[in-house]
Amino acid sequence: MYRLIIRRIIRGFVALIVFQTLLFALIQALPYDYSVLFFGDSVLRNYIKTTLGLNRPYIIQYLDWMTGFFHLNLGKSFMAYPIPVTTILLNKAPRTLLLFFSGILIAYFLGIWLGKQIAWHHGSKFEIGATLGGVATYTSFAPWLGFLMLNVFSWHLGWFPFQKLIDPNKWWRVNIPADLILGFMVISGGLAFGAIALLWYFTRKLRHTLIRWAERATGCIIIGVTLWVWWAHSGFDYLAVDILSHLVLPLATVILLSFGETMLTMRTTMLETMNEEYVTTARAKGLSESVIRNHHVARNAFFPVLTRLLLNIPFVLVGSLAIEIVFRWDAMGQLIFNAIEYQDIPILMGALSFVGVMTLLAHIFLDIFHIFVDPRLRYTGEFS
Repeated sequence: MYRLIIRRIIRGFVALIVFQTLLFALIQALPYDYSVLFFGDSVLRNYIKTTLGLNRPYIIQYLDWMTGFFHLNLGKSFMAYPIPVTTILLNKAPRTLLLFFSGILIAYFLGIWLGKQIAWHHGSKFEIGATLGGVATYTSFAPWLGFLMLNVFSWHLGWFPFQKLIDPNKWWRVNIPADLILGFMVISGGLAFGAIALLWYFTRKLRHTLIRWAERATGCIIIGVTLWVWWAHSGFDYLAVDILSHLVLPLATVILLSFGETMLTMRTTMLETMNEEYVTTARAKGLSESVIRNHHVARNAFFPVLTRLLLNIPFVLVGSLAIEIVFRWDAMGQLIFNAIEYQDIPILMGALSFVGVMTLLAHIFLDIFHIFVDPRLRYTGEFS
């Protein structure tokens, strides 16, 4: 087994080198010349090329790029020279994580729960309504859905603020950057999510449903109060509330656009699993329907959904340009679009490298996870 894991990691490292090489070759093949954006004489343009290293041989640029990549140095941005690309990506990452990553996670768990329910109540009105709603939101045009949310809940009802990340009237005397507050929110939210996940894990074996959910509700309240006290003690709680109020509409839009796919995938895999012989055996043993659904059918139908989530997360982390433009969120999607428009090659290569590395890690994790979950793979040599 460990030989298979080591072999998979080595193959992943080779794939990473090939990916980085192809990425460099393809981007260098584009008809990009950053110096043409400056309307000056040839002396100025030659100075810009020399400063940015654009006049060096491609082989030297490639070796410098690969060396810097493995030292976590992605170069310096052309547009914001001499700020490192890593710094710019890290400044945009909290915005993307707070909106898109949290939205995808919420949509994932919502889709799993709904998928289990509609599969178990196959043919009911609930299944028809949930399926139609999921398909309608999943196939919606993202800008249209975003403008609809803004039109209804911001312009007409006035429940939530209109676009942007913050309210300038609340931040004009604040010396701390909004991205730093966003980073703290991502970290504290991640800790809260981890605590809730552990709570769910340690209470899963409680047989009495009422006691189990009472303990979970109590634990969630304690976690929420602890998180609020932490933020109130920091003195920046009102800033976090301002960001959260601006987050509601874009987050709801991301959830509506995403949960339908997970729900339908979970429904399909559960319907296929419900016909297996071990489900009939479980019923013959007298197990309750909830135990059969959650511990037999849903558990085996869960792996295709998990695989789809892990393979989609790297692309989620670069954001969605349509959502960012509608809500003026200015995250990774907008950064990549600006890099393409203004020919900022280091930013473009850094962002795409990030996606490539995350995708490769997701594939390696899934392969190793399948080896541990399915013992048959250790002997069939499927991953060899």
